[in-house]
Amino acid sequence: MSVNSKPLVLVADDDTTTIFMLRHILEREGYRVEHVANGLDAVQAATTLLPDLILLDILMPGIDGFDVVRKLREMSVTANIPTIMMTANAREPADVERGLKLGADDYIYKPFAPQELLARAHIKIRSRQLEEKLQQRTRELEVIVGASELLNQHLDKSELLELSPSLLLDLLPGEVVAITLDVHTSTDRSRLMTRNISLTDSEKDALIIGLQQIPIEQGILVWDVQSPIRIGDFPNGIVAELDHGGNIIGRVAIFGMHTTYEPNQSRLFGGIIRQIALALHNAHLYEVELNYANQLETMVAERTAKLESAQKMLLRSEKLASIGHLAASIAHEINNPLMPIRTLLEGIVEELEERHIDYDRMSVEIIQSSIERIRKIVSRLLEFSRDTDTMALFNLNDVLETVVSLNRKFFQHEYIQINTDFQPLPEIFGSKDQLEQVLMNIALNAQAAMPSGGALAVKTYTEGHFVVAEIADTGIGIAPDDMNKIFDPFFSTKPNGTGLGLFVSHGIIEAHNGTIDVKSTVNQGTTFTVKLPYQTT
Repeated sequence: MSVNSKPLVLVADDDTTTIFMLRHILEREGYRVEHVANGLDAVQAATTLLPDLILLDILMPGIDGFDVVRKLREMSVTANIPTIMMTANAREPADVERGLKLGADDYIYKPFAPQELLARAHIKIRSRQLEEKLQQRTRELEVIVGASELLNQHLDKSELLELSPSLLLDLLPGEVVAITLDVHTSTDRSRLMTRNISLTDSEKDALIIGLQQIPIEQGILVWDVQSPIRIGDFPNGIVAELDHGGNIIGRVAIFGMHTTYEPNQSRLFGGIIRQIALALHNAHLYEVELNYANQLETMVAERTAKLESAQKMLLRSEKLASIGHLAASIAHEINNPLMPIRTLLEGIVEELEERHIDYDRMSVEIIQSSIERIRKIVSRLLEFSRDTDTMALFNLNDVLETVVSLNRKFFQHEYIQINTDFQPLPEIFGSKDQLEQVLMNIALNAQAAMPSGGALAVKTYTEGHFVVAEIADTGIGIAPDDMNKIFDPFFSTKPNGTGLGLFVSHGIIEAHNGTIDVKSTVNQGTTFTVKLPYQTT
């Protein structure tokens, strides 16, 4: 994809009249245009210029358009460049089929209407831009999740201080990474790691001091040669605060001699820093718990087991909170360009149909279907980040009766018997709609776990200051290796599942100050237990 703000179109055609007309049409609409007159030059220009779109004539000197497409698709650097083939002669279905099988994205016949050409060009370029943006976000998410998994393998603060700089130098360009912790956080306060350069001890100390003195707003700062900031001999860099839950526990910076950091690199740096902050916080908690355990060696085994269980729950909760924040942030970033893309595509299709212009309906339908799937995933992610709404007093039995009533006939059709045992419950305060969503999701998961029929037992009771809802099925159960993953985002055992249902449900229950637990035995069944607090008079 060209970095220039104006999309670049490469025209490959040996007819000067066609080239003149295409240049006039495209440049008038704000495109940049380069042209070549034969097939070999087209391949060379595509690999050099990396245009946003190629308009390719079939009949040209040297090699024809079919061979050009084949060569472009064989090279990784040009494999995904949208290509529209232009022809005045190859109108047979076999010719069209041949071009499309070789990798052409569209066909247009000469002579063509300018409106049709511009509409097709616009659709192909915008589709490619969306695809590249989504691929970039996906790569960033994969890198951050991988970094999180690596960091969470270490619960020693000194190990994390050694690992974090090397991790950043592996994932981002730069010569030096420095990390410093607040004096109240640790006696082991700083690390500095270099790549391909040597620094004296005094230069290292100066970088650490400079890192602590950089003025930062909104948690992260990027500077380059034109910025007033200069730390040591490094004119470029990124610095971010290690922030956990609003508590600043330190700073991290990457310094570069010649690297100008792009927004995507800054975004990736910020995502990794959040994972480092989380890992350091977890290491601190682990250190506290370890010291406490060493001082209480005489505690009974039951008490020790409770502490270990609480620690595991805390680590899982912190991990979910961090990934949830990251997922919501990326969902917002994806949602912003998604709506105009959807609207623009619908407008283009309407215009093409009003003008009775033929277009690739199957490709457009695939694009629309993909956009709708992205919209649904983004919607589920954004639901997790919202606060509970429409808070009021209500009885949880009423919610469960609604869920059972809505599903009874459907479950009967699937040969599933529903048994209920509702004890009198006090009212709770919360969002009735969101809790209905949680219980509905659990019930539907239970149905999916009983493909050959079975029984669903739903009961309620009180326990201490909590109302409790249990939903138990006689289904296939959950594998032991999957038990710790079922509340993670994007994890699903269903072939077509998004992996967001239980993730969102976990967030809703936590927002109501409750808990959701699961017990399961393979080929025997699964029981979900939801506990929600109620106020005593």
